This record gives sequence, structure tokens and C-alpha cells, in this order.
Amino acid sequence: MPEMDNQNTLYAATAHDSRQLPEQAAQVSDHAGRLCMRLPWGNTQEVAPLTFIEDDSPAELREEEEEESRNPGSRARKQEKFHNACDHIRYRQARASAWTQLWIFIGSIGKGFFLIWTGLLAVGFLLLLPVDQSPWLHQLESTFDMWLWVAIPSLTAWLAAHIAFFYLPRTFIITPSKGPLWELNRQTGMVTVFARKPGQFKEQGYDGDFIRPFHEFDAYVHMLPTRQGMPLYSLHLVHRYQPVAIDFMPLIGRQSSDKNSLALWDMWQNYMDISKPLPDIPVLEEFRHLDPTTAEHDRRTGRPERYWRDMDDRTFKAAILAMQDRINQLDALSRPNLMAQHVQYL
Repeated sequence: MPEMDNQNTLYAATAHDSRQLPEQAAQVSDHAGRLCMRLPWGNTQEVAPLTFIEDDSPAELREEEEEESRNPGSRARKQEKFHNACDHIRYRQARASAWTQLWIFIGSIGKGFFLIWTGLLAVGFLLLLPVDQSPWLHQLESTFDMWLWVAIPSLTAWLAAHIAFFYLPRTFIITPSKGPLWELNRQTGMVTVFARKPGQFKEQGYDGDFIRPFHEFDAYVHMLPTRQGMPLYSLHLVHRYQPVAIDFMPLIGRQSSDKNSLALWDMWQNYMDISKPLPDIPVLEEFRHLDPTTAEHDRRTGRPERYWRDMDDRTFKAAILAMQDRINQLDALSRPNLMAQHVQYL
């Protein structure tokens, strides 16, 4: 456990502070791979990808509060069971179990095939109707027969997954994975990439999990072209000196614009930086008073303690639109890289 700062009982001496960045070794190799663009450090905006707003509506936050009130400790037990966490100390992520992912895959494939096949045959029928000499009723019957070959199995898969997720006990479908994938710790300033198998980081000199300070990682926007040549973007956090990285694609998906990746990098910098308050997103609101920097910021600015939780639906929709506007205006790529003052990059 890192030594705690005597002036503050919460933050460790190793906590990330953008005002006091250490001098670091020169970069000798780039582990980001192809089609990656490094993002600059510093000059962050108060932004977060929309999924961090939309996925936690005020109504859902109040429901979770009520559940915690009825069953104290339920949130902590659930987080421990599923190996994830999101509070003023750490953000820890775990993937769904293979069993859960299988049902997600079944539902997604079934829904996708059903909708695409139905759309293709409907368009084909309308296009061929004027040029085909056979009676339209015969054309409709032939199209319907073709539709059944794919529609029945795909609709069955979609329906089975829907029933499994919404009507069967959640413990049957939603099961924990073997362990967490990664963690960003605001209290210690450390990034952890958890070993998924024995000796995974042996070549990096670690007998177990890979744990290094946040300032040793750089963010990269990764571009993956589709089969049609259209770019899709995601954010990776890559260690500067070892071939170890975190892919944040499961958090926000691959996007047709790089804006959400830029917003996520700003959000992570703000989350880890103890000189700044926690990102003002719904899921972190109940922990703001527990973080010293954030509590002082909220006291000084007069931020309502229940800003998100007591928000009405109309104001919540307006807040989402306002965040989207801030994301669209991000110009992070033109910022100077403040970390370059402490690191010699390739």
C-alpha cells in the first residue's frame, strides 16, 4: 500500500496531481500499434461521454437509493460479486461472464438477422413488383417463403434472449466473470491491469497484476476501418514503457467520430487528478462529499448535493444536449501536450 500523505488522510503520496508531475524516463518504443494517434495531456474540459450520463437517469439513481435503503450494503455486495466498482476511490471494470456474453450474442445476432433480412426482402419485393410478370400475390407468397427460412430461427433467438434477460431470474443469466480487467485508482494514482492468467506480465517483471502510475500511460485514439472503409474510433490507454494497454471500447463502443474518445480521455484525467473535483456525472454524485477536493469545490461553488438525483426529466434531457454540445466543440488534438515537459517522446 502506498504511503499516505500526512496532510491528507485520503490521498496517497503517489496520487496523481497535474500540478506536480515528476520527470520521467525517455520513451524508447511505441507500443500503441498501427492506426493510433496519441492524445495530449492537460487543459481538460468538464466533459464525459454521453453513455456516462444517459445510462444513469435521475429515476434510476433514486431507485438505487431506495434499494440501498431497504437492503443496506447491497451495492457493495453486488460490486464485490461482479468485480467492478465506481466511486470516489476507484473505477474498476470487469467484463460479463462467458455465459452472459453468450446470451447477449444470441439476442444481438437474432435481432440483427431478423431486421436486416426483413428489410432486404421488403425492399426487394417492392423493386421487383413492377418488373416481374407473375401475379403480385404469387410474388408475395414466394417472398414470404424466403422470409420464413431466416425469420423463424432469428426471431426465435431474439425472443429467447429477451425472455432470458427480462423474465427469468437475473442470477440465471447475469453471472460474475472470473475477475476484474482493469482499475483506475484516484486515491493512489495507480492504474492496474489485472493478470487474467498466471505469469501474464512475467516479461514485464511482475508476478501478478501490472500496476503502474497513471502518468506513465498515454491515451491513444485507435481507428479501425469497417469493410466499407469508414473509420470507427475507440480509446486505448497504453503504458509508455511496456507493451500493456487498456481498451475502453466496451465502455463507449466504437464510434464514427473521435469526439467521445476525446471526451473520455478528458474525463479520466479529471477523475485521476486530485487537484480537480470528480467528474460531475450522475453515478459519482453520491460520493462527491467523500472526496476532499470535490467537497471543497462543491462548498465553494454552491453545487446542490442532489443535483442529478432530484433532477426532472426535462432538465435531464437538456443536460444531455448540453453535454453533447460540449463534446462536439472539443478541440483536444490542437492542445499542447503538457506531459512533453516531463517526458522525451519518440
